[in-house]
Parts: sequence; structure tokens; C-alpha cells
Amino acid sequence: LRKMRAEQNKNKDHEGHENMTEEEHAALHAATEDTPESEWPEWNDEFAKTFGDFKTADELKEKIKSNIKTEKTIEQKDKVRLSIVEELVKQTEGDIPEILIQSETDKMLYKLEADITNIGFKVEDYLKQINKTEADLRGEWRADAEKRAKLQMIIHTISEKENLKPTEEEIEADVLKITEMYKDADPSRARAYVEQMLENEKVFHFLEQQ
Repeated sequence: LRKMRAEQNKNKDHEGHENMTEEEHAALHAATEDTPESEWPEWNDEFAKTFGDFKTADELKEKIKSNIKTEKTIEQKDKVRLSIVEELVKQTEGDIPEILIQSETDKMLYKLEADITNIGFKVEDYLKQINKTEADLRGEWRADAEKRAKLQMIIHTISEKENLKPTEEEIEADVLKITEMYKDADPSRARAYVEQMLENEKVFHFLEQQ
């Protein structure tokens, strides 16, 4: 009976929206995440205006279509890069210096702190909420940090050989974006993070062209 009732409710929720495109469905779902489909508003120009600087429903639809296409492109690129990473790490042997593992862990913590701060929370409160310490996170992340450190050694070697280092202008521009967005950001840590991200991007782009 519960299954039948759930199916009936599901069918009822879709009434009036069965002919919607993927873009229209995505927009309505985003705007009414906690609302049953049976109560969704009509797809029209007035609804489109509630999303910001859109005058018509068609404008909103085209924007969503563009975003979906971009997301799919990024997902595909991530899959390619993941396969490259796995292959590079698999073919590389040898011990990783402890200082490099610690450096990668520091960068992971910096990224976590930046993300938490960006949504208005304090790192201390977050750690209390998950009932963990910074040391706990470092321990849990060690295996991943070791893998990252190995990858960074490979990327650095390729970068040096192929002259793929980011320019000072590129580094300063991205550091400025971070320090403007995160007022409490440590400039030196932000720079280290940016240098690595830019170098990674250049090396991955190079490898994807091979």
C-alpha cells in the first residue's frame, strides 16, 4: 500500500510538467527544491524574472542549457584527468619525503578552511560539530596526501622539462582574487596554493594534447 501510494503521489506530482524540457525541469526544481511538483509555478516570463536578470523564459532556458553543457564538459574533462592521474601514480615507484606529504596535508587543510570560512562558519566550530581535531583530519587524509605528493612530484618534473611554469602575473592575479574573497587568508599560503593549481592546470592541459 505504501508503494502504491508513493507511486500515485509521484504521478500526481508530474501532472502538467510531463512535457517540460530538461532545462525547464532543472530551473523549476532549483526554485522549488522542497515543494512537490504538483505545486510548482507555471513556466513563463514572470517565473524567469525571479532568477535574476532574465526578461523571458527563453532567456533563462538558454542560460540553463549553457550551464548544463558546461557541467557535462567539466565532468568529461575530470574523467580524463583522473585516468591520467591514476596512470602516472601507478607507474611511479619510490618513497615520498615526509615533508612533501605534510605539505599536501597543509594544502588540504587550507582548502577546507577557505571553504568553511566562505559559508560563514569557523573552523573550530566545524571541528566541534564533527567531533574531530585537526590531527584527526591529518591522519585520515594521510593516504590521500601521499598520493597527491607523488602526483605533485611527477607534475613538477613535467613542468620543469616542458617549461610549463605559471608566470608571476598569473600567480599574482589569482592570489589577489583569493585574498579579496577571503579577507583572513594567509597570503603566503594562498600563493603556494595558487602556484600549485596553475602549474597543475598547465601540465594537465599539456598531457591532454599528447
